[in-house]
Amino acid sequence: MCLGIPMKVLRCEGSMALCMVEPTPGQQQSARQEQVDTMLVIDVQEGDYLLVFMGMARARMEPEEARKLQEALQALATLAATPVDAGVAQQIVTHGFADLCDAPPRLPPHLQAAFDAGLTEA
Repeated sequence: MCLGIPMKVLRCEGSMALCMVEPTPGQQQSARQEQVDTMLVIDVQEGDYLLVFMGMARARMEPEEARKLQEALQALATLAATPVDAGVAQQIVTHGFADLCDAPPRLPPHLQAAFDAGLTEA
């Protein structure tokens, strides 16, 4: 499985950009830099946030969206690396996925459209 990583553009160099993964507050590791292919994203600028899969930018992200995704990925990494009790795990999940924990469940747009049209089966 491939995970998209939010990265901030430091410098553009033709169809490539030097990007960095910003560590979340409290994270032990320092910022990691990587050359990223930006051919699939139009008009990449310094300071943009990109969703990067295996060294290739797939989409531009808003800074807040990038922050939320980075927090979620950090929560998963923490849970995978450290044995914790259920109470601590709940706190990690609640912090890392706050935007999901605080929102009502929602369907993807194509399923919501089918539901709104009255479809009840596939």
